[in-house]
Amino acid sequence: MGFITNINSLEEIPRFNVVKEEVFDSKGTRVPNLFSLMREDTRGHLGVCRSIYRPIQLDEMLNIVDTATDRVGGIEHTGYTFSREGKRVVIQSKLNTPFDINGDIIDGMFYTVIDNSGSNSNKIIPSTRRIVCDNMLHIVKQEAEQRRGRGLRHSFSFDDSVSDIVAKIEKNINVVKTFNKTVERLQSQKFTEDQMRQLVQRLLPSRNQALDTVKMINKREDIVNRFANGIGTEGKSRWDALNAVTEYESHRKFTPEKLVRTLSTESMSNKALELLVG
Repeated sequence: MGFITNINSLEEIPRFNVVKEEVFDSKGTRVPNLFSLMREDTRGHLGVCRSIYRPIQLDEMLNIVDTATDRVGGIEHTGYTFSREGKRVVIQSKLNTPFDINGDIIDGMFYTVIDNSGSNSNKIIPSTRRIVCDNMLHIVKQEAEQRRGRGLRHSFSFDDSVSDIVAKIEKNINVVKTFNKTVERLQSQKFTEDQMRQLVQRLLPSRNQALDTVKMINKREDIVNRFANGIGTEGKSRWDALNAVTEYESHRKFTPEKLVRTLSTESMSNKALELLVG
């Protein structure tokens, strides 16, 4: 993901302030109880909010994240990106110690999404990165209770916000550790090329096979080919099958906006994981 700027600490992320400004209609009449959220330095419009909304400034939020990750320990912040000029700020972090799963080295990671639009909560999303091929899997499909608990409270209390993020980070680490058990299970289960074709057909279904476009057929063949010929895949196990899909998704062209969507919604890789674990 070339759009992510590498960093060694949160101090390297540029700061900006968000201000609330009154909104007027085309006749110049003030729209009651509605404000525009503006980036103070560039005058870019980020979203709208009501009068009771207090923007949490980026400097505040980064201070909270920094304090929380120091408290948890064993975490380094490796990159950041701005989506839509700061409407959302995404921080990439990883655990200092990677996981060795039968010789396959995997980084435990998470992404913090700071929302400045006034319409969404801040989130922390668990993720993994397979070192041999740089494949990313954002583990967004979780139980309903975990999903509800993923947003960070819009609290005015620094200590409450830190405690909230500490709890979310610890939950993320547990999700990654649980995923490692899933990897071991997938590594041990045999998978054939015919099964891979069936999996890809379910991931990229067609209403009428006779009407499949060349583009769709090539997509399916591309993923199937990566099952045995991808980076670090041997075409033997369910783990190879999952990595064929994640390689296909991870190595396509991404943008900050696509990353935010991928972190918030179920991807093809998530669907593949669900089908393979069954």
